[in-house]
Amino acid sequence: MAAFLGVAGVGWATAALFDLHVTDSPETYLRAVTILLAIGLFASVQDIDRTEARRHWRTVLLVVTVGVLLKAALIAAVMYAAYREPQYLILGVAVAQIDPLSFAAMGRRSDMSARARTILGAWASFDDPITVVLTVLFTSWAASAIAANGTLPDLSGGFGQLGETLVRNLVFVAAAGALWWLTTIGSKHEDRDSTAGRVRNGVQIALVLGAGAVAVAEFLLLGLAVGALFLRPRMGSLLRWGAEGAFHLGTFALGLLLVGGIDPLGGVLLGAAAFGAQYVVGSLASVRRSRRDRLDLALGQQSGITAVILALFLDEPFPGTVGIVAPAILTINVLHLVFNGLRARRQGAEGPARGDQAALRGNPAQSRQAGNGAGQAA
Repeated sequence: MAAFLGVAGVGWATAALFDLHVTDSPETYLRAVTILLAIGLFASVQDIDRTEARRHWRTVLLVVTVGVLLKAALIAAVMYAAYREPQYLILGVAVAQIDPLSFAAMGRRSDMSARARTILGAWASFDDPITVVLTVLFTSWAASAIAANGTLPDLSGGFGQLGETLVRNLVFVAAAGALWWLTTIGSKHEDRDSTAGRVRNGVQIALVLGAGAVAVAEFLLLGLAVGALFLRPRMGSLLRWGAEGAFHLGTFALGLLLVGGIDPLGGVLLGAAAFGAQYVVGSLASVRRSRRDRLDLALGQQSGITAVILALFLDEPFPGTVGIVAPAILTINVLHLVFNGLRARRQGAEGPARGDQAALRGNPAQSRQAGNGAGQAA
C-alpha cells in the first residue's frame, strides 16, 4: 500500500511542481494510458489457465455480463440516491470494472487457487472493454436526459453504435487469428529451441506487438482481450515485467489527475460503493465454492487505468468527473489492500477454513502451497 500511495503521490507532486494539467491535452494522455491498459489486458489474459476457464466457463460468462451490469447498477443506485442527478448514474459504469493492469501486477498470490485466479483474470480482462462500450452507449443517453430535464431519450442510436463496435472487434479477432495460424504452419514437430523455432517465436512476438498497436490506435480493446486467448508466443518474464512497470506508470498517471482538484467525499462514496458492489456480486457468483474462493472474488475489486480513461472521456460532457473518479480509484485500491491484508493476517493465524481443509487433505501439494502462501502473507 505504501508503494502505491507513494507512486501516486509522486505523480501529484510532479503535476503540482511543473503546473501540469493533463486534461488540457486529453488526447495525448488518453493515448498513453490506453497503451498501458492494452498491456494490462494482454498480460491478464495470458495468465488465464485455458483449461480452468473451459471448466468454469459458466461462471466466467456470468461475471463478465450479468456481473458487470449488476455492479454498475448497484454503484449507480448509491450515487443517484446521494446526488439525484442523471450524470452520477454513469459513474457506476466508469468504476465497475476490475483493473487488469493491477490484477496482472498484483494478482498472482501464491495462496490463490487456480479457480479463483482464472475467474478473476477473465473478469478483469473482459469487463474493461465491456464497461468502455457501455460508457459510450449511456453517455449520450445521460446527456440527452439532462437536456430534456429528466425525460428519458431513445437509445436506438446508441445500440447501433454498439453493434458497429462489436463488428469491428470481431473483424480484428478474425484477422489476428488468421495471421497467428499462418505463423504456426509446420511447427508441430519443430524444436522450440532450434534456430527455426526461435525465428518463428520472434515473428509471433512481432505479430502480438502489431496487433496491440492496431488495437490501441483503433481502440479495439475487446478484440485484443479475445485475441490474447490464442496469441501466446513465448515471452518469458518480459510480460510480467511489462505489466508491473505499466502498473507503476499507471499509478503515476493517476497522481497527475489529482492536481486538478478533487471531490473527496464524492470520491470516497463512489469508491466504497464500487468495493461493496464487488463484494455482493463476487459473493453471489461464488456461492457454491470454497470460503477461500468466495473471499478472493468478493474482495477482488481493483481500479486503475480503465477508470482513468473513462474519467477523461466523461469529463468533457460532465465536468468534474475526474475530480470524483480519481479519489474513488485511490479509495478502491486502499480498501483492496487493507481488507486483503487483514484477511491474510487472519488466515495466517487461524489456518485454512474447514471447507478448504477438506479440499487440501485430498491434495498434499496444494496444501503445502497454501500453507507457504499464508505464511508469506502474514
